[in-house]
Amino acid sequence: MTNQDTRRLQKVSDDVWDERTGCFVLKNPAYPEEEISRSLKNNPKLEDLAKYSIIGLKPRRADLGMNHHVNNVTYIGWLLEILPQKIIDTHELQVITLDYRRECQQDDVVDSLTTSKNGSATSGTQSHNNTQFLHLLRL
Repeated sequence: MTNQDTRRLQKVSDDVWDERTGCFVLKNPAYPEEEISRSLKNNPKLEDLAKYSIIGLKPRRADLGMNHHVNNVTYIGWLLEILPQKIIDTHELQVITLDYRRECQQDDVVDSLTTSKNGSATSGTQSHNNTQFLHLLRL
């Protein structure tokens, strides 16, 4: 949720969360929020380790939502676009965790950086079940 006065993200209270989501949200005990948060904090600086990169991505008008910010589908597209075709052909996306830090607007220019979090994903020696990538979209 974004605070309209400060334009910064804020935690959604449990009352608001329950009111807005009702019975439509399935909480997955396999991915507790604390574990995901801890995992994000323990990641190395991607700027130094990026194996794949696309520099200078620019949002199109179609990428913007009604608030004139890049929508979440575009972010996911930028993350997937950077992966080599061999990865796309041999792997299936099962879980994605996004950590939104800033809003991206139409005039922003974005760099997309990615590395395999657990070794070489193209070596053929690791199981498809545990291949993980760490992505960074940087303004």
